Parts: sequence; structure tokens; C-alpha cells
Amino acid sequence: MSDTLTAAGWPDQVLAAILRPVGPPMPFAGPAVCLSGETSSAAGLTIRDTDAAITPGCVVVVGPGEDCPGALVGGNMITAWRSIGCTGAVVDGFVRDSGAFDGLPALARGGVPMNNKGFWRFVSVTRPITLPGQTAPVVVAPGDWLHGDADGSLVIPALLLDTIVEDAERVGRIEQRMRALIAAGEDRHRVYDTHDRFGHVRLRSA
Repeated sequence: MSDTLTAAGWPDQVLAAILRPVGPPMPFAGPAVCLSGETSSAAGLTIRDTDAAITPGCVVVVGPGEDCPGALVGGNMITAWRSIGCTGAVVDGFVRDSGAFDGLPALARGGVPMNNKGFWRFVSVTRPITLPGQTAPVVVAPGDWLHGDADGSLVIPALLLDTIVEDAERVGRIEQRMRALIAAGEDRHRVYDTHDRFGHVRLRSA
């Protein structure tokens, strides 16, 4: 998918490796629900506000929180979101109560036992969130698609989803044929020369 996005003109969609799995790496995919916040000691959105934004099948994106010394997400929060039906979480900050994430794919900057009260607040459930990327910051808007596995995670803009998945599946079929030939003893250079993996990928602009 990363290579297909690059061929389509979107090379900067991979999330930074600083966002690490909470527990064992697990695959996840789903539309983003963006819970954005800011450094502040003032009151922010209520529990009712944030939990009402969670939808079945979503991947919850929380941040930015790189300047917050406390955890942006804790056990009660993630338990509530799981009960509503979220299928994953990407947290641009720290988390705590990691045991509550058991079986839920999640990424974060790490874990700390301290909460965020007095340091950080939720301010919007509709605002895009900019996450750290491997090559450039990655903007995640509500409804964009989050996809991750043991190799890392990326963001597929909603406007690309239908065509990019179709094109990536075709890339995958081509690469399966290539790998079978290499496994059978074919010269890898010749295999690459005789297979155009990305010629069919459609260029897309914002």
C-alpha cells in the first residue's frame, strides 16, 4: 500500500516509527475518528462529547500530545471506546493502563502512569489531526482510512480509498507472481525487468 500511494503521487502517508504498538503488533484498518486536543489547564470537551463521536469499526486518533507529560488515553477511556466498537487507536502522546488495550491494536509514543489533568484537554471531534510521519507530517481528517500491521502504519485519504485499494490489490497480485518466480530460482533482476508493478496505478491529486 505504501508503494502504491507513492506511485499515485502521495509519498508522505506513512506514520513515524516513533508511534509504537501498545502490546504485540496487530493489524488494523478503519475510518478515522479524530479527537484533537491542545496543551491547556482549562476545561475541555466532556466525556459525553468525546464518547459520542466514537463509531463502530472506527480507529480513534488522539493528539497532538507530544508536549503533554501525562497520558492522553487511559484504561477507562479505551474500555468505553471498545464497548462502542472502535477497532484500533493511534495516540500521538502517552497512554496508561496498557492492560486495558489487550487485544486492541493501538499505537502511541509510550506509556506513563500520570494522567493529563491540568496539562492537556480535548477540544474538537471534527478537526483534522497532524501526526508525525516518516518523511513529513501526515494529516488525518475524520473519515480518512488508517491501515497498519507489524511493519508500520499509514493513512489513506478518503478521496483515494476506492481507487488506491483496487490498484494496491493488483500490485499485490503482481508481487505474488514475482515472489513465486524468485522462489523457484529465477534471477531477481530479470523478474523485476519483466514485471511492471506500478504502471496501472492512477495518479491522484488532492
